[in-house]
Amino acid sequence: MTVEGSYTPVFCWQGFVYLAWGDRSGRVGISHNPGLDRTFWLQYGYRQFSLLTPPLPLGTAAFLCEWLQRYLPLNGEPPWQEARALINKARVKLGLPPWPLPVNGLPSPRPAPAQAELALVQKNLAGRILWREEIAMALAEKKEAVTTPLEDLLHWLYLAGEVTLLPGVGYDPNGEPRCRRCGQASRLLKVACSACGSGDCLVCEGCLTMGQARRCRPLYARPWPARRATGRPGLDARPRLKFTLTPAQVDACREAENFVFQGREKECLLWAACGAGKTEVACGTIAAALSLGKTILYACPRREIIRELQVRLTSIWPELRILALYGGSSDKFGEADIILATTHQSLRFYRRFDLVILDEVDAFPLSEDPMLYYAVERARREDGQALLLTATPPPGLVARVRRRQVKVIYLPARHHGHPLPVPEILRDPFLSQPGARHLPRFLVNCLDQTLAEKARLIIFVPAVKLVEEVVAWLLQERPGPDPNRPWVQGCYAAHPRRDAIIAAFRRGEFPVLVATTVMERGITIPRLNVLVLYADEERVFTVNTLIQMAGRAGRSSAYPTGRVWFLARRISPAMAAARRQIQEFNHLARRRGYLLADEK
Repeated sequence: MTVEGSYTPVFCWQGFVYLAWGDRSGRVGISHNPGLDRTFWLQYGYRQFSLLTPPLPLGTAAFLCEWLQRYLPLNGEPPWQEARALINKARVKLGLPPWPLPVNGLPSPRPAPAQAELALVQKNLAGRILWREEIAMALAEKKEAVTTPLEDLLHWLYLAGEVTLLPGVGYDPNGEPRCRRCGQASRLLKVACSACGSGDCLVCEGCLTMGQARRCRPLYARPWPARRATGRPGLDARPRLKFTLTPAQVDACREAENFVFQGREKECLLWAACGAGKTEVACGTIAAALSLGKTILYACPRREIIRELQVRLTSIWPELRILALYGGSSDKFGEADIILATTHQSLRFYRRFDLVILDEVDAFPLSEDPMLYYAVERARREDGQALLLTATPPPGLVARVRRRQVKVIYLPARHHGHPLPVPEILRDPFLSQPGARHLPRFLVNCLDQTLAEKARLIIFVPAVKLVEEVVAWLLQERPGPDPNRPWVQGCYAAHPRRDAIIAAFRRGEFPVLVATTVMERGITIPRLNVLVLYADEERVFTVNTLIQMAGRAGRSSAYPTGRVWFLARRISPAMAAARRQIQEFNHLARRRGYLLADEK
């Protein structure tokens, strides 16, 4: 059944559960086109064929089929009555009303699809999990076409064990619904479905931005073909870096290369200080994988990072094919030596990559969305490896490291050889809200010190409403020489002039920026100090957030000793833990000899 959608016809899978029986054994199956299944099973001597249900949405049919496969004996005489009784029991488990018995006319065999068309579909689906419509797009993108209905080709490959057929939303063995694309079970809605006509079709809200996952919509998956990794003949996999790696990067790079070459561990965390150059270390890992002929995915939550990374990696490996996938990118279904993708785009890959590099594992939306870990994990081959990159690993990952379930590589020093700025905790029990009193003495001192050094200052605040309030507070107490060119401005994620304000701050047009955590990562500004105001607001300023904000300071070799201040009414556990972790990285860098002689 096909329903016209906004951009392309959407295939709605409505089909039967059936039982095929041979001389002394049987097969349970599902089909939208039973004649095709009858042709397939006749090849193997299964001559008896009976439909057990009326047409059902794929999610329902798949659950009933799996139920029969678990509980129905498939040897001996055909258990027709027992099969129908089990179907009825499974129907009750799902809370479905009774349905009439199907009229059991024997479906006429249908012609088997052409091998050339089957091979074409296999090639385009390899290493991916896609809707039928996306497979059609992949064929169109490569200017390839088939004459047999695509759903019939895919179903034949499913019968042959070459393709996995999954409902967009299916049921676990207990009858609980779950999205089969993103893996989550908490954001499933019952809706009136325009595709299947049902009044209670299940739709996943969690991965809606990637197209509707519905109970009646089929997903087709095929792992990347197994092959012996030998490397491309004549390929020079060595990265062409335009700078020399630091001693800390050289050591980390060697460990990361050994992780790939030895292949013993399946997961490795590269735990780097903010601004230590973890991407350069990842390049060593990529080079090792390329030399072995391995397939590589570099995934990151943020689209802008993927775009920047494509430019960087193209300059490092100009002879390689590097494909970047993000919302709005072209060539969605191409192949490449290295594939870069946002974590959402990784939802389309299935058992594809020998090496998955996952950057910013703690960043939004990855840190708050288990489905993205699910997607990236599914993109990795079953014997593949994952390299996780971050300066602030989430607590669960740290716990796995401590239990030695995940290998860890430390990169504790920045390129300039100076220690990380250690936050200075400023405790003011009488710290007021903006405008309630004069500027706090500690805040004034931080401003004066920054301006005297001709540096710039980011003041982080825990709430959007505080951005404008703190800006107004500062301007009220210190108007500045030119009212038309304020010396302090503010921004937050939804600010209409966010990009323009950040760009002006980068250019040095004003010295002080008040911001929310939108500026906590991905920002490198020379001669920068950091002040976290109301730093004890632990609901916003977690340990990892504080470390990331502190990591904005001291990144430049021209001003490596930037200052970091935590200003608060009390010392929260998160403040103390963030300071302690930064100190531990400095101690590690000193022990390993990564710091300059006058900094040890």
